[in-house]
Amino acid sequence: MGPAVPTDAALLASLVVFATLIALPALAAAHQRRAMRETSEVAAALSALAVDVRKGTACPSLDASLWRRAQRLQAPEFAALLLVHELPQPSPQLLADTAQRLALRLKRRAAFERKMLARTASGRRRGAVAASMPPLALVLLHAGGIDIPFPALLLVIAIEACGCWLLWRVARVEI
Repeated sequence: MGPAVPTDAALLASLVVFATLIALPALAAAHQRRAMRETSEVAAALSALAVDVRKGTACPSLDASLWRRAQRLQAPEFAALLLVHELPQPSPQLLADTAQRLALRLKRRAAFERKMLARTASGRRRGAVAASMPPLALVLLHAGGIDIPFPALLLVIAIEACGCWLLWRVARVEI
């Protein structure tokens, strides 16, 4: 029983690594969905800002929380809104149009990325099921009394890591 303990520990450690690798693409997709929700909320706030500017005659200052949220999104189009807002006497119509265009761009980006995440969801699920087969085979072999050599575990971990990277790339949609 002495030599089986390191094999058991190595198998247990490799199963933890397998579980982590299998979960990473799903976690990346969940992070992307949260980012798209944030993008949609910023777009709605910008649309509301455009409506408020069109109703009034003066240019309101940009809300600090909206500023921080838009900066977190790292939308390159946000620089145009900041430029217009920082003009000495910006016309309300120009500010409203710029905010509306930025909101429309963000809404389109969020819609596209959501659509791509939805289209790749079944592939990610199938990939996760396929990725769980090698660890399951290792566990069944170990339960059958067959010792799994450590280099074989490392090889399977390397193959799983490549599959994880491919699934992560599928989940990562950028425009």
